[in-house]
Amino acid sequence: MQKADEAPQSSIRMTGMTFAAVDKYQDLVYRTALTVTGNTADAEDVMQEAFFRYFRFHPDFENEAHERAWLIRVTINAGRNVLRSAWRRRRVDFDPELVAQTQEEPGDSRVLSAVMELPEKYRVAIYLYYYEEYSVREIADLTSQTEAAVSQQLSRGRRKLRSKLGGAKG
Repeated sequence: MQKADEAPQSSIRMTGMTFAAVDKYQDLVYRTALTVTGNTADAEDVMQEAFFRYFRFHPDFENEAHERAWLIRVTINAGRNVLRSAWRRRRVDFDPELVAQTQEEPGDSRVLSAVMELPEKYRVAIYLYYYEEYSVREIADLTSQTEAAVSQQLSRGRRKLRSKLGGAKG
């Protein structure tokens, strides 16, 4: 029998390797979460959820690319869960300037702000393609979509970006 003041035993394996993963992937997970949710508070919650799942399930990965892809997939799913929540639909607090501050290169802030203003399906595709350098096939796998759908989202997203940034068509 467990006493009331004792913490429950956890099956989560905490090793130096799991904490090293947080150091290694925290920027990637945060940027992905921010791309999906559009605000810092939700992105921080999603990042916490993604790493909680990583610690809880700690799957065996074939290689580093597999681990990275798993974290991105979990982050996208957790972000979409936040976006579907009833509480989230009743509030609006997007600040593109805060998003721009997370990028290391200040020249990209205008473009990144425009990307963050896109609808979620275009925003995620463009972010994964240009910022994380995933191929269309990899994005399709990560987002559980067809390659044709991802290509269409990239095309439409680019078109919307051109109109937002005042660029020439072509």
